[in-house]
This record gives sequence, C-alpha cells and structure tokens, in this order.
Amino acid sequence: MATSGLSQPAFLNHIGIAVSALPQLAQLFQILGLSFKNQEDVPEQGVRTHFLPLPVVQTQLEFLEVTDPEGTVAKFIEKRGPGIHHLSFQVKTGELDPLCATLRKAGYRLTYDAPKKGAHQMRVNFIHPATAGGILIEVMEAQG
Repeated sequence: MATSGLSQPAFLNHIGIAVSALPQLAQLFQILGLSFKNQEDVPEQGVRTHFLPLPVVQTQLEFLEVTDPEGTVAKFIEKRGPGIHHLSFQVKTGELDPLCATLRKAGYRLTYDAPKKGAHQMRVNFIHPATAGGILIEVMEAQG
C-alpha cells in the first residue's frame, strides 16, 4: 500500500450538502439543538455557504446555497436533487499541491488543474467522483 507522504493523516473538515430549502433545514437542526454560526458567499464556486458546527472537534456541516443558477452546485441539484454534495478533508498548509500531484500520479482525476479559493480562506480541489467511487471529495488546506 502506497503512503501519501503527509506529515499526519488528513482529517474530515466538513460534509458539503447542496440544498434548495435552507430555512426548513435550519429549523430542523435548531430543533436538534444545533444552529448555524457562519455564512459566507463564495462567488468563485457560485454558492453561499452556511456552516453548522457539530460537537466534534474541527468538523462541520457546510450547506451550499446556490447563488449562481449556472454554477456547478445548481447543476448538481437540478440533476440529483438536494443532498450530500461532497466530503471534505483538510491537510496541513503546504501539503495540498504535493497531495494533488500524488493523486494524479495514482490515476485520480481532479476537477481543477490548480487549487482554487474556497470558503474560510482555504485552497481547494476536488477528486472527481468518477475516480472516487461515486463520491465527490474535496481536499483543502489553509492559505499560507
């Protein structure tokens, strides 16, 4: 089994859920004792993100509210309906580019040629679901 070369294992940062009815979900999670803490527009991705911190260290639910009807998340909802969009794993700053190179070398298809800006000052790229068991996986690092 090949090793990734990361200084520590990547950890689950958040699960992105594409939504078409955010108020109803906010109400549901409020009933469950959870509330949204952060909201951020990410024009490059065509979404407004809403983060719902969970009682687990460094793990959140990210709700992707469409702000661009032609964006990839809008197309996802149109094709598949609302639901889980991706899993996101964060690596240490400086490890994303080498990780992307390792993934490509191993035959994984990435969405972007180079990482792009994401929410929370992160650099992001996505592993295409066609090469990841049908799951869209985001890999991310804090911008250095």
